[in-house]
Amino acid sequence: MASARADANTSLSQLDYTGSSRAADAQALSPDVAEWTSRLIVTSPSRHRGNIDRFAGGVLARTTKIAQSLTRSALRFLGVPYVFGGTTASGFDCSGFVQHVFAMLGVALPRTADAQYDFGRPAVGGPRAGDLVFFDTYGGVSHVGIYLGRGEFVHASSSHGVMVSHLSESYWASRYVGAKRLLASR
Repeated sequence: MASARADANTSLSQLDYTGSSRAADAQALSPDVAEWTSRLIVTSPSRHRGNIDRFAGGVLARTTKIAQSLTRSALRFLGVPYVFGGTTASGFDCSGFVQHVFAMLGVALPRTADAQYDFGRPAVGGPRAGDLVFFDTYGGVSHVGIYLGRGEFVHASSSHGVMVSHLSESYWASRYVGAKRLLASR
């Protein structure tokens, strides 16, 4: 049989997702590791391609729902005023707004626009709903918003608070740096 039960004495940190060994001692991570690893089954991924495709399809469907929930949550804050350094519904700056909306879904992001830019992966194929869009408004990545789709994004504007803008508006188009993806995609 292609699968084998992992030895109860093998620590979690010695097995990664590919089944290869690592040296660190997992007992320091959690007291439950020994019990969990005693039930760990290591399998060959090539024999389960159909299951992986079904799993990936389920992840994609959940990711789409997460993106929809994310954009819905972001739009709830329309009209909230801009506050430099703001991270609450009483007032946001751009990165505080993005950080707050993602935190509502359990996703922890860095605090500043430039750190959020470094955190994500490039949005290959253009931005999708839920991606972050970045702009150079005063030297380097300095503004961020959440892409909604159809060229629109929601962000905390220093002059209008939380609002929806379009990437094709001359101000934003000339300052656009790119989009980063934080949610899994196919």
